[in-house]
Amino acid sequence: MEVLLIHLNSPPAVPNATVISLLNMKGGVGKTTVAVNLAAYFAREHGKKVLLVDLDPQTNASLSLMPEKAWAAWAAEHGTMADIFEIGGEGKRSRAEEHHKFRDCIVHNVVPEIPGLDLIPSHLRLSFIDLDLAARPGRERILSRKLDKVLGDYDVILCDCPPNLQTATQNALYASDYFLVPMQPDFLSSVGLGLLLDRMDYLKSELEFKIKCLGVVFTRVRRHVTFHQETMARLPEEKAFRKLHFFKTVIPENIAISEAPMSGKPIALYDGSATGAEAFRELAAEVVARL
Repeated sequence: MEVLLIHLNSPPAVPNATVISLLNMKGGVGKTTVAVNLAAYFAREHGKKVLLVDLDPQTNASLSLMPEKAWAAWAAEHGTMADIFEIGGEGKRSRAEEHHKFRDCIVHNVVPEIPGLDLIPSHLRLSFIDLDLAARPGRERILSRKLDKVLGDYDVILCDCPPNLQTATQNALYASDYFLVPMQPDFLSSVGLGLLLDRMDYLKSELEFKIKCLGVVFTRVRRHVTFHQETMARLPEEKAFRKLHFFKTVIPENIAISEAPMSGKPIALYDGSATGAEAFRELAAEVVARL
């Protein structure tokens, strides 16, 4: 007797995005610059569908990709991360409305020349997130719940965090698979790296964060500064950091990188021949390979 087996083919599962937080408790290390330009090169040269989430109230990532007038108009009409967190916002909404509002805040193809690069802009009102959410249960999980709805739409989601480990950053970390540490190879940043890793261990233990360190990338590097070279050689050999991955590509201190945000464009479009552009191209390839 022949047995007829019927196979019911279900559609393949849509892979979820890899979520990465850009993290450093010290400001001025080039964290936002790394977030913006990695996002641009992921989309432009690797064909990734990328969402950049700007969680810093200073809105530097947002204004690096869209003119200020366009950002202001978008914030007024569609909303920003401040509206997603309901900071000074409209009160409670149904789950369906939250879903709709979250998608509404996404600026699709924020840079027309780079298809596949989307942005959720930030707002100064995010400065009040710790005060406004102080009494809300599960406040560090708000972003994770909202991102769950769009994970299937993207390959990579990058979260540009403020330079602290407070509520906005905790939301990013809880939602993330990895955190990436951009750091300048100077004395204070070296001290801060150990403190950052210690606090991350605490958060993973106390708040059940399931996140791994993707690695450390040296930024704003001055080739002629001896201490920068010594620090980049020394840190990977220190016992406390031997388990960390240090990316081979370093981001130089570069005029073009500093000027690019004023044009509202990533370095790839502002000056693709600049030394800084080549560095970010190489770093993006290195990160993609590691992922």
